[in-house]
Amino acid sequence: MKKCIYLLVALFCTITVLHAQSTKQFKGKIIDDSSKSGLSDATIAVSATGFKKTIKANESGNFSVLIPSEAKTVQLSVSYSGYSTASFTFDAGEFANVKLKRDVQDMEDVVVIGYQTVRRKDVLSSVASIGGKDIKDMPINSVAEALNGRLAGVTATASEGSPDAEIRVRVRGGMSITGDNNPLYIVDGVQVENGLNSVVLQDIQSIDVLKDAAATAIYGARGANGVVIITTKSGKTGKPRVTYNMFIGVRTLAKKLNVLNPYEFVLYNYERSRNSSTDSSSFANFFGTTWDTLNVYKNVDAIDWQKEIFGQTGIAQTHNIGVSGGSKKTTYNFSYTYTNDKAIVVNSNFKRHQLNLKADHKFSSKLKMGVSARYTNQNVYGAGVSDDRGSSYSRLRNAVKYRPFLAEGQDIDDDDPAAIENPGNGLSLINPFQLVNAEFRRKSTDQLNLTANISYQISKRWSFKSTFGFDSRKVIDRQFSDSVSSYSINFGSRKPIVNLDSTKTQTITNSNVLSYALKNYKKKHDFDFLIGQETYELTTSLNQSYYNLLPNGIDKDDAFGNASLGTYILSYPRFIKTKYTSLSFFSRLSYTYNKKYFFTFNVRADGSSKFAPDERWGYFPSASFAWRMKNEKFLKEVNWLNDIKFRVGYGSVGNNRIDDYLYLTTFRNDLLYYGINGQSVSGYTSTSLVNEALRWESLVNTNLGFDLTMFRNKVNLSIDYYINNSKDLLLNVPVASTYGYATQLQNIGKTQNRGIEFQLNVDVMRKKNTFSWTTSLNMSFNKNEVQALGSNQNFFYPTPSWGVSGQPTDYIVRIGDPVGSMWGLVNDGFYTVNDFNYNTTTGQYTLKAGIVSDTSIIGVVQPGSIKFKDLNNDGSIDVNNDRTIIGNPTPKFTGGFTNTINYKNWDMNVFFNFSFGNDIYNANKIEFTNGYTNRSNMLDIMTERWKTVDANGTRMQWVNNNLVYGIAPDQLSAANANAKIWQPITGAGAFYPSSWAIEDGSFIRLNNLTLGYSFPIKSLVKLGISKLRIYGTANNLAVITSYSGYDPEVSVRRSPLTPGLDYSAYPRSRSFVFGANVSF
Repeated sequence: MKKCIYLLVALFCTITVLHAQSTKQFKGKIIDDSSKSGLSDATIAVSATGFKKTIKANESGNFSVLIPSEAKTVQLSVSYSGYSTASFTFDAGEFANVKLKRDVQDMEDVVVIGYQTVRRKDVLSSVASIGGKDIKDMPINSVAEALNGRLAGVTATASEGSPDAEIRVRVRGGMSITGDNNPLYIVDGVQVENGLNSVVLQDIQSIDVLKDAAATAIYGARGANGVVIITTKSGKTGKPRVTYNMFIGVRTLAKKLNVLNPYEFVLYNYERSRNSSTDSSSFANFFGTTWDTLNVYKNVDAIDWQKEIFGQTGIAQTHNIGVSGGSKKTTYNFSYTYTNDKAIVVNSNFKRHQLNLKADHKFSSKLKMGVSARYTNQNVYGAGVSDDRGSSYSRLRNAVKYRPFLAEGQDIDDDDPAAIENPGNGLSLINPFQLVNAEFRRKSTDQLNLTANISYQISKRWSFKSTFGFDSRKVIDRQFSDSVSSYSINFGSRKPIVNLDSTKTQTITNSNVLSYALKNYKKKHDFDFLIGQETYELTTSLNQSYYNLLPNGIDKDDAFGNASLGTYILSYPRFIKTKYTSLSFFSRLSYTYNKKYFFTFNVRADGSSKFAPDERWGYFPSASFAWRMKNEKFLKEVNWLNDIKFRVGYGSVGNNRIDDYLYLTTFRNDLLYYGINGQSVSGYTSTSLVNEALRWESLVNTNLGFDLTMFRNKVNLSIDYYINNSKDLLLNVPVASTYGYATQLQNIGKTQNRGIEFQLNVDVMRKKNTFSWTTSLNMSFNKNEVQALGSNQNFFYPTPSWGVSGQPTDYIVRIGDPVGSMWGLVNDGFYTVNDFNYNTTTGQYTLKAGIVSDTSIIGVVQPGSIKFKDLNNDGSIDVNNDRTIIGNPTPKFTGGFTNTINYKNWDMNVFFNFSFGNDIYNANKIEFTNGYTNRSNMLDIMTERWKTVDANGTRMQWVNNNLVYGIAPDQLSAANANAKIWQPITGAGAFYPSSWAIEDGSFIRLNNLTLGYSFPIKSLVKLGISKLRIYGTANNLAVITSYSGYDPEVSVRRSPLTPGLDYSAYPRSRSFVFGANVSF
């Protein structure tokens, strides 16, 4: 046996020696050509005589491989993301020092500026960019959210905190007063409506935001509000590379509003009921007959309805798998992303599936073709907490104002026996748990984007590219309101209601571009020229069905499947179909002299079906100039200065984001009705005075810019100053009543946005392969002003943004002020006994002469009543003469601050965003502190109210026949010595907007904190893994703000006329996430 073992050992040693003699080691390193830093994970295809193998470089860029001993030379083909794939030949015995150059076509180094790309350092216009590497690992599901605070001049504000909340993207404030201020979205060269919703973060190569007319004018009538250009990733040459990215985490409610506890709630309702025998009897029936019996509520368990309804722990998870690769002729990139976000609100969920495929093929060195396809299937479950239809449909108010404890024998989802069915204006309170189960909503979206392009290099200087795009989107909105919901109570006779809406949009685009480029002519001149044509067609169809009076007891599934059991509400069903087409021609001419002086001229002509034939065409030119001072002789030897450039641009762009057919007389059948044989029949009516002279809204932009790079490209600074003058804005202008209409839509408005932007990127510290620290800061200052309205019109009031019937307007558009200024009464504290005369005989209080009266607002004025300022000094308060601008929704500045630190295998990213100087209209605070609805709860700040009942339950102050009575002034004053706020308002004035509801919306948010670890490559090779990174992230970790509402970053209405409103917004959550990034 021992002999056998010795024989085997000897045989093994012999084989090992022979093998060692037949191979030898070949070593090398892959480095960046400019920085000389190692490129980890570079792919290396090794070829030698009779030998082929593909390997990976380690974390330092080093590699080694055993090759046949007889090999004389070794061929390497090296590829790395963001670098040009290159081939090299080395002697088999030498050390291979491989230098890779960055790919000039890598989208991290070039900017897409409209139908072509330019090197970032040669940009003549104001462009803000973010690379895919900066956002691909963010554990969020919204591309728009990834932009917030990261780009100067670009804001992305969520309307509320729901997973599918609309995020309002604005570039330099927007230009229109009443129109759509969303930017134009271009994805892979094609205009896509809702472009940010059609892509996922992991598929994005770059996002470039064009901000000034020098860049956007080539998009003509669509570029007035900026252009967001999204370029998705293409495949790279090499064997298939598989990636898997995932994160899973929890969401919790970031903040709650403090409300009265059970005992405080009962005390207030006791106090409120003392002025009415009916209310007193009702109170006694439900809460207790004597003051002493109320003490039992000190020990009653409180129900935290906010926690019960939108305080559940949400679970969010996203999984993304990608495959990319290709040959020298064909490359591809495919990905699938699944998102499941169980929100913090009961019965709410968000699910989404997204597929992406992008492929490029080279038929020859001249002919290339690219195709891409994206498909999204999304379902949003839950009715949410807000509703545009009015305050009575707000779900948030029920979670705040509903009684904070259960009645004896009452379960959490039972009716409240003390609830008032109809307190007026439909503002009844419903058990929040019952309500959330009585309303169902499912909003489904299916979207398909197809893009194809073909390019041909006609000659060395001439090229042609044609791009085709197809976008189809279908949204089905299903809503069910059971008999206990406010909607059913107000419109369904307490029987279930079903809404079934379907919206389909289809877009077809085609652009054809012919380009010419002449570089380095006589070593001094560069010429670029393009001319192109584009067509665009958008078709929209809307189907709406609305049934009420379905049988009680029917569940949502049966209701949707058997909606005909109900009755069509008058004017339903509805079908609306529109079609918009445009034809455009455009051109750009660029010239560079001696690498120092840059000139560009753009022009575009747009023809649109939105306007009458005589007004159909709009023309939009722009020009820009830049001086690269660094290339002047007097700066060439300044080594610390890498680049310095001055820019100036001027141009005109348009806005056609308006309704179709405005120049035609159109009719609708949902406003007027008449009777035939006892049945209501819809009548057709024209709602507006047609104006065939309507034309483009337009904007004239002037931009001055400065770019600076220094200290070996470690410091990059860009500064822009701009003035945007908008004109021909569409407004409804009052006209003579003889026309039969109150207003007519006219091109009459003017606004101005002007501001300055800073973008600073600093490579603070970098030690080879061990430590790096980069930081980025951006700030934007913008001032908005209305400069013209209709003829002889200095202001107009938008429709009230929230509230009840008869509520006065709360916003104003006025010349000289920002669009959407907040408008209302000015608070002046509350009345005290010193404002009244007191009759010691009768105990009556009467307002002193010269003291301003609020009677027209709140009814009977008494000590402790809210008090407003008399702005016109007529001795009384009225809404027509004593309102003024009380708030400005436009921030003085906004921005973001990012730090990224890498130490060996560890990485950390900290991101702050901030806003300063904007006001928030906290309408929640108005409703949640009034007593309009009897037996409703309030915010706990009302514990410090002026009280009319003493500590023994005895009335100190009361109203009888509109006359005020009470105990002696010194006693009443002493009892309310600590009062800090007025009595809750119980009349219609309870909802009037006032300066007390306007709060400073400034904040600094620790938006994102991420800590990650990347495992050493050498420990992963055996597992077939080339990269493994794990991380933990906290989102919305902390907010520094004086705002008392849920969150200062809020604006719930879509209208540009009512910005900064916080009413019934879905509360923002805080999330903690674990994730992983894996490459195979």
